[in-house]
Amino acid sequence: MNIKFNNVNKTYGRKQVLQDINITIPEGKIYGFIGANGAGKTTAMKILTGLTPASSGTVTFDEKELNQLENKAKAFGAFISTPTYYKNLTAYENLAIIQDVLEEPKDEIDRVLEIVGLTDAKNKTIAEYSFGMKQRLGLAFSFLNDPDILILDEPTNGLDPKGIVEIRELLYSLSKEQGKTIFISSHNISELESIADMIGIIQNGQLIFEGELDELYAGGESSYLLEVDNIEQTESVLSKEAISFTNKEHKFQIKSSKQRIPEVISALMTHDIDIFEITPNKNLERIFLDLTDGDDGHVDTH
Repeated sequence: MNIKFNNVNKTYGRKQVLQDINITIPEGKIYGFIGANGAGKTTAMKILTGLTPASSGTVTFDEKELNQLENKAKAFGAFISTPTYYKNLTAYENLAIIQDVLEEPKDEIDRVLEIVGLTDAKNKTIAEYSFGMKQRLGLAFSFLNDPDILILDEPTNGLDPKGIVEIRELLYSLSKEQGKTIFISSHNISELESIADMIGIIQNGQLIFEGELDELYAGGESSYLLEVDNIEQTESVLSKEAISFTNKEHKFQIKSSKQRIPEVISALMTHDIDIFEITPNKNLERIFLDLTDGDDGHVDTH
């Protein structure tokens, strides 16, 4: 099942939170959605799940709007922020309430608890759960009844490194082996980079990039690491060539299009500057910061 945002706008009073958002998520793909705090990520996800209405525009699932889906519970599962639980009930009992409401079988509960690694803790009350365990239980809620689409907002928040790896491998498997469409937002850019097929970057309510990772890496200026033997002269040459740079000891980080790199190398060699190394510094973290001009909203780049 594919997902499309069609010119979606959202305003709260006079504040426009989303502006003309157009997103296309093909069936069976993992779509990583990144942006600083307040950029509009969670609002977009709430509109997608029907938790809040769009001010204008539509969201469609295989060209059907949310209210046209025959079985919403099986169409998608969602994890938007940390869910609210009945703290005096066990994990199993919390999930059983959902199944009773949906009139779905309870044998599904043990399956999802095993997926998120909570089988041994299923009879503990939520009051006994750590924050990380609550996050895993939230994922179990989203996996109930084997939905075609997963909508996950910060699903690995609060998990230890082992838990993050386990969830990453699980999501990758659900996409590649079961064909599930996954829309995932995370502050952990390196995690998204390792599993996402496509990336959407949102800033101040506007989508400033959407496409495959290879397309993102190839477009516009890129970052390169340059190691040389003469700092002062290199700074002079880069300045004359109008190349943006920062330097630390004998290593420079420069921003340039791929086409200009031979010119830079030639200019450095003309001034007898020894080049020890020049390599692309292509990663999603660096590109995100470049595109958003170092947006001061918090994004975890580790």
